[in-house]
Amino acid sequence: MKNAIETIIAVKNIKGTSFVGVRGYENKFEEVTNQTFVVGIDYANLLKNDLKKLTSIATMRNVVKMYQANEKAIVKKGYNELVKSLEKRTSSEEEKAKLLANGDKTIKASQAQKDAYINIAKGLRLNKETRDLYLFGLCVRKTILEQGNYPTKKSQKKTIIKNQIKKLAELKDTKIKNFKLGKAEELKLQGITI
Repeated sequence: MKNAIETIIAVKNIKGTSFVGVRGYENKFEEVTNQTFVVGIDYANLLKNDLKKLTSIATMRNVVKMYQANEKAIVKKGYNELVKSLEKRTSSEEEKAKLLANGDKTIKASQAQKDAYINIAKGLRLNKETRDLYLFGLCVRKTILEQGNYPTKKSQKKTIIKNQIKKLAELKDTKIKNFKLGKAEELKLQGITI
């Protein structure tokens, strides 16, 4: 972060969840934003609702419509991979343990994320290795104050299709962010004490 720009975090508690505003945040691509997150949400429940949306008749109809402009096999494969991933992540703890024991990549990555952090407060966690603070929550608003310089991405066709399906299904998991705030000593906090 540049010294001239301060990141300010404000927290407002509402019935088990909290709205957290991050103002004047500059990312590594020099984009400066104001963002609002909801923290303290039930992530497991969010994933279950996303699975229901993804497997709904309305979403399946929209996926079938994608066959007109895309290779049917790629659309089917992308859709099936999304469903399978959500099914794994919403499975019972016993099933997740079996999948992890068998080296399942989805559950392995999920477990690695859990193991990398120490939860400090609702939606606030510390990376064990880097000691950076992260905000974990649902991004509900983002206002760009200064445009950043992002590199051009070259995604595979299946990845593009999967992103289109997520958008069609309005999956909330796509708006969950593990948002790097930086080192604790660099932050100005309002309404919360670390």
